This record gives sequence, structure tokens and C-alpha cells, in this order.
Amino acid sequence: MPSHAYINNKFVSFKNAKIHIEDRGLQFADSVYEVIAVLNGNLIDLDFHLKRLRYSLKELKISYKFNKLDFKNIFHKLLGKNRISNGIIYLQITRGVQYREHKYKNKLIPTLIIYSRNKKFNLPGKNFKGVNTITFEDLRWKRRDIKTVNLLPNIIAANKAKQKNAYEAILLQDGKVTEGTSSNIWIIKKNNLITHPANSDILKGVTRTSLLKIIKKTSLKLVEKSFTHKQLLEADEVFLTSSGSFITPILKIDKKKINKGKIGNITLKLAKMYTTSCTNG
Repeated sequence: MPSHAYINNKFVSFKNAKIHIEDRGLQFADSVYEVIAVLNGNLIDLDFHLKRLRYSLKELKISYKFNKLDFKNIFHKLLGKNRISNGIIYLQITRGVQYREHKYKNKLIPTLIIYSRNKKFNLPGKNFKGVNTITFEDLRWKRRDIKTVNLLPNIIAANKAKQKNAYEAILLQDGKVTEGTSSNIWIIKKNNLITHPANSDILKGVTRTSLLKIIKKTSLKLVEKSFTHKQLLEADEVFLTSSGSFITPILKIDKKKINKGKIGNITLKLAKMYTTSCTNG
């Protein structure tokens, strides 16, 4: 357990970190968040996270202004207090506290929550692992491009995966793949790297955004379009990306093995390139 958190402009003991019972983030999921990976003390893809955070706040009309330098100082102090060099930083901003009413008042004071935890990452090397997944119906709301804490459909799907000893659930909508419960999904067919376009059907993943830049250095052809369940199962390689999982190979989907249950060469190469970019930060 970490020793400290940061709540509303001050560091507090983690076990005493609390928010008000009528905070709208608690009662209505009226709140946005980001999860930032920390590797060897480096904040991974921070600029992309803060850009997406600003977008989410704007879309929900939550009035909270911040600057990168202030957040970086808070993050590094928190990592130091919690003695974390590899892990995640969780940041959440709610609309604030108000008596329970669907309609919110103007000029509420947002609640800021930041804490950090240790985490081991799946990095390319002798311990690099592929994972099993399942498919599940996408039950989420229509504005998945906003990173809100409204995650109950994700939780249902993720726990169904857990029941089946799977790492992730791949979500399907009208027979087509959208994304995972907390990841973006990619398939490789010949020299084509295919992933769902960044629109309101998916969350524009930060690792996804970073990987798009890396792909330009390869001979792969990027195709941003939706693909079917059938195309998913017939892919040469499949992998997922997220801030908590980086690039993780998918070796099995439901009962179907991908690439004979082995990590594909292209996936491994991309994972190495991404990890190198993080290290060189």
C-alpha cells in the first residue's frame, strides 16, 4: 500500500485520503481520469495523457485548469514519498461536491485525486508473455472517447474474462471489434497493421497514439478501420495496447489460438521499439 496520496492541493496519508459523500464523481461518475505509467522513474507519454485529460474535461464542461509543470512536480514528489520507480499514477478530477441532483450548478469546485502504486510491466525479454482473451458484447455508452469513470460495463466484461482465466475481454458491437475493457486491440494480416479508428466508439488510447508514431519507422501499412470478429480470429498476430499493459501479445481468443499460440515477430518488434522509446523518453 502506498503511504501518501494527493487530494485537493495537499499531500495526505493514503489511509486517510477521503472525498465528500456527495461528490459527483462518487454519485454520478461525473468525473474523468488518467492512468500514467512510470518506468524507471520516467513518466511515460505524459504529454498525450494531459492532452486527453484536457479533452475529457472540455467535453464534460468540467472547469479545471492545470499546467504540465505543476502536475509533474506533484507526480515526482508523490513517487518519492511512495518510493516508486516502476508503477502507475492515477489521476482523477470530479466536477465537485453538490447536494444530490442530476443538474449541476455552475462554478462548482472540482475535486482532484492523485495517487500512485507499484506495478510490474510486461516488457520484451525472457519474461515477455502473451495472454489469453475472451470476446464479450460491448455494453458501454456512446461517448467512449471521453475517459470517464463510468466503467460498470467494462467491469462486467473484465470479470467475465477473469472467470474464464483470461487477461482481457475484447468487446464486440454488431459483430465488429471496438476495443478491450481497458485496452485498444490491433490485428496484423500480412504487412497490414489494423486497428479501430479513433472516434466516439473507442477511447483514443495513449499507448495507441504513441505507437502510431513508431509505426512510421517500419514498413508496416497502417489501416485504421473497424474489423470483424471473423477477421480478428483469422489474423496472423493480435496484440493489445494500454498504459498499464504497454504492448501485450494476444495468443488465444476464446478457444482460438492466434499464431499457433506463440508471440509473433512483428508484435515482438513493435514491443521492443515502444519500450526503447519509453526508456529514451
